[in-house]
Amino acid sequence: MSRYFRTSDSVNRDYFDVFGNGLAIFYFLMVVPLAIALWVQVYKGIWRLDVGKVSKIIMMGLFVPVTLMISFVGFYAHILFYYGFAP
Repeated sequence: MSRYFRTSDSVNRDYFDVFGNGLAIFYFLMVVPLAIALWVQVYKGIWRLDVGKVSKIIMMGLFVPVTLMISFVGFYAHILFYYGFAP
């Protein structure tokens, strides 16, 4: 089994690192503007509700960590699908 994970001298591993770093940067360049726009729209919607101020703050406070958690999990899915399930 170990022979499958050996690399030859002709394979330059630096290109794999550049590819991985590019995927990470590309994901954050896609997600950060989307998350900010989503937070702004939700903020506007929450402050229009007819509930108390404390409830509005709690809703906004819970929404931000949930979107951060989803984007964190999405980062791993993004890397997984771009690498195509390759080892």
